[in-house]
Amino acid sequence: MLGLILIAIFFGVGFTFLILRISISSMFWFSKKPNDKMYVFKNQFPYYMMVLSAILATILIGFDFAFVASYYALGVYCFALLIWNFKLKHCKKTYTTTTRLIEQHHPNLP
Repeated sequence: MLGLILIAIFFGVGFTFLILRISISSMFWFSKKPNDKMYVFKNQFPYYMMVLSAILATILIGFDFAFVASYYALGVYCFALLIWNFKLKHCKKTYTTTTRLIEQHHPNLP
């Protein structure tokens, strides 16, 4: 019996991780600037977390705030934050703070 419970937990965690990973990666795949990870983070992260929070709140209310549902919601939320962190930390492109230097129109004027 314990073996079946462990297998069910393993597949549940794996399936949840896979769904979260695909949903976060799709934010980068379908963005206007998929290589600019900070742009995607600033524009997509707040909306993603709001939708995820609403879904998790619905799950919690649906299961009448059971301990298992509470732990699952907390785990999903932490998984999502860790995946976003992983996607941002392993960014191969470096970005500078100066985006564009403005040249003077008349460089010979005193």
